[in-house]
Amino acid sequence: MIFILFWVSLIVLCTMVASKIFAIKVRRIHFLETMSAKGDAKIHRAIEILIFKYNRYQKIAHLFVFDFLPAYLYEVLVKLKDWVAKKYYLAGDQFRGRRILRNNGSVSHFLQNITDEKGGVSDNKI
Repeated sequence: MIFILFWVSLIVLCTMVASKIFAIKVRRIHFLETMSAKGDAKIHRAIEILIFKYNRYQKIAHLFVFDFLPAYLYEVLVKLKDWVAKKYYLAGDQFRGRRILRNNGSVSHFLQNITDEKGGVSDNKI
């Protein structure tokens, strides 16, 4: 591939040198002048388009990296923090033996013992 590219560029370079020598000897060749002017205009237009696209994608990348990603990561971290806090709270309650008292649910063994002891004490006094 590099070998082919070298030969193509060498042929183009030799053609440019030969056309320049021919233009100097003959003086003015309008066909070559107009062709080179059109080529220059197309090259300059292509370069301007490339510069415009580069600047646009650079701004988009800057917005993505410095505006979107931090905001998105902040939202994810807040949700993760809330989830971890909820799991920590539930695990801590289970570890310490706390239960949520419900009207129709079960009561922890500790509270059941307390109510049994109070019931037994009040029965003895009556």
